[in-house]
Amino acid sequence: MAEEKKHGKYDTIIFEPGPVTRIIHDEPDIRNPLTGKFILEFKDALQRLQRDKEARVGVILATGPVFCAGHNLGFVSTLQEWKPSEPSVLWEEDWRAQMDFMRDNLYYPLWDCTIPLVVGVQGGAYTGGVEFTMMCDIVVAAEGTVFDYGTAHVTGIGNENMLLYHLGWRRALEVYLTGWNFTAEDAERWGAVNKVVPQDQLETEVMRYANLIARMPPEAPRLIKENLKFAMNQMGARNAIFFGTKTNILGHLASVTPREKEFYTIMKKQGMRAGLEFRDKPFEELGYTRKPKPRTK
Repeated sequence: MAEEKKHGKYDTIIFEPGPVTRIIHDEPDIRNPLTGKFILEFKDALQRLQRDKEARVGVILATGPVFCAGHNLGFVSTLQEWKPSEPSVLWEEDWRAQMDFMRDNLYYPLWDCTIPLVVGVQGGAYTGGVEFTMMCDIVVAAEGTVFDYGTAHVTGIGNENMLLYHLGWRRALEVYLTGWNFTAEDAERWGAVNKVVPQDQLETEVMRYANLIARMPPEAPRLIKENLKFAMNQMGARNAIFFGTKTNILGHLASVTPREKEFYTIMKKQGMRAGLEFRDKPFEELGYTRKPKPRTK
């Protein structure tokens, strides 16, 4: 009964309506991944937020030590044995269906939401979790939070494009082309995060921003956001979301490399930690670490 009361109609999120509506991803044991169930429930929560005449601002939080583990690679590892000579069981129609699902049920609804969204990020956001974060409007991060694209070390291309609009061409390509990462402190200095605070102050600071917005004249925040979002879309942001899913499909239709197959095999048999160690080892001698320190410049 306690669990039912906690989540209401949802399994993966906690929804708290009001002038400041809170949407909380609550799967800490699996690091809050972007699973199909979460995507559909989050879309429904966003629709409820926009239909609520009392709602002025949305707050997005996550429970546990990690904000978002990104897309569920653990599930992909269970689909087959991933033997070197074995082709992928996922064909073009499978990848197209998956990418269309993510775009139409997660990225477009999040990007198109007219209510201002304030997000609080702790621990880490990984690949899809970074893109998710960057589609929100105000980002508050806990000290030491890592934004990471290491998944690209084995799987290659994803839906990446939001860093272009937040970090600029050079910095975005640096991260995307190398599967690199950066800290919350870096992101604040580069303009991708609004504020970095100690972990125990994260929710307080998120709520402070949200309450500031909620006290504005009722129509102002939506109109301001729609004005700026129109400008972003004129610069191609929404089209980039669409094309990102297209390039993701093309990337996955290329042959699965022996190294990627070995990665899935290790994840399946030895767990995520062993898979990540295998994934990142060739890059560590060039400076990559899953626990980076803020850059000095």
